[in-house]
Amino acid sequence: MKRPSFAAVCNLCMLYLLLSCGRLHHNINIHVSDSEHYYTMYARFNPDATWRVEQYMNGKIGRKNNMSFTNTRIDGQLALDDQTTFYIKKYPGYLEIKLDKDKNSGEAYYRIKNFCEGIKKALAS
Repeated sequence: MKRPSFAAVCNLCMLYLLLSCGRLHHNINIHVSDSEHYYTMYARFNPDATWRVEQYMNGKIGRKNNMSFTNTRIDGQLALDDQTTFYIKKYPGYLEIKLDKDKNSGEAYYRIKNFCEGIKKALAS
């Protein structure tokens, strides 16, 4: 049986590395959980896409509530003008939103759920 040449092995390794690195720039991992008491969304994505998420968040809830998400790192409870409260953790390439259904209205739940669906679409574009 013939052994592969050193050059062929090197070329295969280079191809693998190039393909792996190319996928890192488009890797988006989103997990949504909707239990009896909580609605939660976790998103990990390329930090270069953070501006898209921030622009979407500013347009949907930021301007209405006199706040900006641009270039921010957040880790805490957020209270909106309409009395909706939720936990948010945000830094470049990461976003977590957790809504306690017992502490918010059904309308707030649907608003945050739609908000998170929009974030998923913003990341996919």
